[in-house]
Amino acid sequence: MRVKLSYTAEIDEVPIEAALLLGNLADMFLESIELYREMIGDLNGEELNSDKFHKNMVTLRGNLGKIDARCVEVEQVISGLGDYHRQVRQLVLQKSEAEELPRDDAETAENDVKDD
Repeated sequence: MRVKLSYTAEIDEVPIEAALLLGNLADMFLESIELYREMIGDLNGEELNSDKFHKNMVTLRGNLGKIDARCVEVEQVISGLGDYHRQVRQLVLQKSEAEELPRDDAETAENDVKDD
């Protein structure tokens, strides 16, 4: 059963936290590579134990599924961070453009925003 976890971090800590989430997969990657190599060796061996091979394949596929799920989660976090940064840049741009308007135009633009 999968359970969704969440926690908060400062916006500037998001890339660091994402790196930690990916870094936690290192052992699983190494285990998967070792298992993969073992399976190749078993297939190239003289006698194949199909039960052992099947068990290893189930484990490998499970690991790859977990790795993929974590990659998707981290990708979504970083995508959200990118969206946040784009919104901030847009707000800064809008603010600087509003400050450049003559006083009467700025009030008109402000009233237009309030009317929406």
